[in-house]
Amino acid sequence: MENNKSYIKIDNVSMWYPVKSGIKLFAKEKQWVKAVDKVSLEMEEGEVLGVIGESGCGKSTLGRILARLENPTDGDVYIDNVSTGELMKRNSKEFRRLVQIVFQNPYDSFTPRDTIENILMRPLKIHSIAGSDEEKRRICIETLESGGLHPGEDIMKRYPHELSGGQLQRISILRAMLLNPKFIIADEPVSMLDVSVRADIINMLLNLSKEKNAAVVFISHDISLTRYISDKIAVMYLGRIVEYGESDEIIKNPKHPYTQALISNCGSIDPDEIMDRISIVGEPPTPINPGPGCYFAPRCFKANKECLIKYPAAYDLGNGHYAACDRLNNE
Repeated sequence: MENNKSYIKIDNVSMWYPVKSGIKLFAKEKQWVKAVDKVSLEMEEGEVLGVIGESGCGKSTLGRILARLENPTDGDVYIDNVSTGELMKRNSKEFRRLVQIVFQNPYDSFTPRDTIENILMRPLKIHSIAGSDEEKRRICIETLESGGLHPGEDIMKRYPHELSGGQLQRISILRAMLLNPKFIIADEPVSMLDVSVRADIINMLLNLSKEKNAAVVFISHDISLTRYISDKIAVMYLGRIVEYGESDEIIKNPKHPYTQALISNCGSIDPDEIMDRISIVGEPPTPINPGPGCYFAPRCFKANKECLIKYPAAYDLGNGHYAACDRLNNE
């Protein structure tokens, strides 16, 4: 996954949280929740990377690290070869213009006492974008209308509770784009919206990212949706990336047993397609000090005793396709 021209480099990032125990007398070693564990990925400008996996696999924690809402316990993220940690220390405003995040719940994204005008004007004022307040208002109105919110002047006067979830999520995305970011993290941005408005919101996000040539990390548990919008897909399990590659390659030719199981249980748009379902037995193991073997081994239909001894390396399968499994040749 190495490319010297990559615009964004996620370099061996980990996020470990210490487990606080009331009884320390019998503790043999310090325990950690390994929410994100040694994740390395690279992205080009304008590329859309989908990150998929079960709830609790660490996707949202990774998103928060990328947006520097949390600092990783190890590793770093680089944008155009500049450490985001160093950039935050040196100039946090510059970083916030460069990187924006869109959250899952649009109702939690805004202060309920603020009008939409205040919500959109605030980042323009903080970052000294445009001249007079009148010019800022004009930019906000034009932005709303470009996002399909008409009339923009009327929307500006409203409060968040007076708008639908779809309208609020549009505004959340538009607010992020006001700063012309080069890197956007979208954390389950449509999972709480009606199916009828999801496509419009996704298309708006993709169109805006293409206009700005902004890289997008799209975090989701919806494999079909992720395939539709992503150039590449990273499959995450218990804090680790277990498979990575071009979207169509991952969907049509999954190699890791976990990816195979996920895709086999994903609904097809073809009602006549017959799919062999692969069942995953049991719940994911605790993220507290997992290992030493493959984290998926206790639930894997291909696992043997060796899988429980050491964590597998990521094998290069060609054409940018990687999978972390020692049983790839045992179909």
